[in-house]
Amino acid sequence: MSRPFALLLLILAASPAQALTFADQTLVCPIDGKSFTARVMSSGTSFGRYFDTRPFGPIAAPAPLPACPGNGFIVVEQREYSAEELTRLRAFVASEEYRGWIANETPYYRLARQMAFAGASPDAAANVWLQATWDADAERYPRYAEQALQAWRQRAQRQAGSEEGVHARLVVGELQRRLGRFDEARASFLAVRADPALQRVEDAETRDYLGQIVAAQLQLVQARDTRNARLDDDGAIVHF
Repeated sequence: MSRPFALLLLILAASPAQALTFADQTLVCPIDGKSFTARVMSSGTSFGRYFDTRPFGPIAAPAPLPACPGNGFIVVEQREYSAEELTRLRAFVASEEYRGWIANETPYYRLARQMAFAGASPDAAANVWLQATWDADAERYPRYAEQALQAWRQRAQRQAGSEEGVHARLVVGELQRRLGRFDEARASFLAVRADPALQRVEDAETRDYLGQIVAAQLQLVQARDTRNARLDDDGAIVHF
């Protein structure tokens, strides 16, 4: 059963057949102007989400990102770039720093860095940093989660007093717990529990579910558990 916990930049509509499918897509790389074919997710179904908002079910999460062959630039939109934009982007992609990211980091890490360079909105960047943590290995996860935590703290501040702010604070607490910062995580979840914005959530089912998440997270904090987890339909904590 899907829960109302949508905080993602990229959400695909659920397929009626509940199937994960992929398709080839032809794109043009803005860096070199060449066409290439990328395998992208065309449909998927989410049955619910982990506490870090990662969906589970027949869905690729995070979804594969199209990258230009040769230079590695992540293509997330097809549009016309100005000559000035292309000059800046080409220098950015050719930099030693970017080449190092290609060698050592994941595509979602590169996308987050690209977005920051291009001046994307802070909320969009926060979503991408969170998605970058989903497939990060043990070595990368602390670094990626730290970047995501900084971005989501700022997002929670911007959205304070709203239902979106409640969701953002839950993400902050989740990242703190996963990083082993249990005192900080406990304070975050207790603050969510006391937040008047939680009580103002109009949908009773959503309000109740968010309360269940807080209770479950406090249990995990008490147990000093850093594993990825979610709630099952019966309210039990399930680990990834």
